[in-house]
Amino acid sequence: MPRQRLAWWKAVELCAAFGVLAGALLAGWLRSPPEPRAPARASSPPATVALVEGFVGEAVCAPCHPREAAAWAGSHHQRAMQPVNEAAVLGDFSDARFTHAGVSSTLVRRAGAYVMHTDGPDGALHDYEVEYTLGVAPLQQYLVGFPGGRLQSPEIAWDSRPAAAGGQRWFHLYPGERIGPTDPLHWTGATENWNSMCADCHSTAVRKSWSAQTGTYATRFAEVSVSCEACHGPGAQHVAWASGSSDRRPASHGLSIALDERAGVSWPRDPATHRPARSRPRSSEREIEMCARCHARRGLVHEDVVHGQPRATTTASRCSMTSCITRMARSRARSTSTARSSRAGCAPRA
Repeated sequence: MPRQRLAWWKAVELCAAFGVLAGALLAGWLRSPPEPRAPARASSPPATVALVEGFVGEAVCAPCHPREAAAWAGSHHQRAMQPVNEAAVLGDFSDARFTHAGVSSTLVRRAGAYVMHTDGPDGALHDYEVEYTLGVAPLQQYLVGFPGGRLQSPEIAWDSRPAAAGGQRWFHLYPGERIGPTDPLHWTGATENWNSMCADCHSTAVRKSWSAQTGTYATRFAEVSVSCEACHGPGAQHVAWASGSSDRRPASHGLSIALDERAGVSWPRDPATHRPARSRPRSSEREIEMCARCHARRGLVHEDVVHGQPRATTTASRCSMTSCITRMARSRARSTSTARSSRAGCAPRA
């Protein structure tokens, strides 16, 4: 075999070996359960509202945009993530019982707190105090604080649909399966971690602040829910433009993205096909790109999002990341594995 061709094949073999080794190490990390914790509340807040450069907050936007603020209030975006309180919590915590795969959990109110008594990373039942709600319809999930700045999402969720539609009940996100504490998909593990899996689409301007040295998070966000600047981008320059304090008056009004592609567009019914048709062709994909940052099966590559740039600059297909890695880990951890897609789009089953 010619020397050049032999060297090429050796390079291919070396790259393949490194790929297998990296995959095995990552699978082992996903398979390894976290350290058992006592049933106590996390010693420090897992996530905090903090100033993020360029972001001003909904309270600054609302006075100049009251109609938009009123439409946003009570929307799914505004309720994407909420601090726990009576108005936010939809689930039944009146000593409700739920049993799944041999684990009997209890949902209770205790001294004003919402508590989930369920299995922890050591397999035993513990009390976990709910700190945030996640979503509203067709289901609501809950977040509890863990050491290291983590928020974890139990796989027991509330079906918020009307009772007539099969809702108003607790259900498990993985029906028919026993998700034990050594399983990568157990709610106390990496794949059910809010900081890395959920935060960037349920809050605004999230900074995960993961420390590889300490293995902890110091996650912060500009707004706890999906607020104005989650879609319109950081508003500081827009506020400067509106107040006249900026030296220049840019045509962009100080915004990094103009979400006006649908302005003047209607969808009249085509008399020939009886189907709605757009009144004029779409001239831009920027609104689709903006929404697809969250409303797609994707994973965040880095959090330095620049509004108006293509989605591919900050995200990648979720199927090529989390789902495939998780399946690889489970195939090693268990002799029989049930293939499934990513958690995105989980819905209650009647």
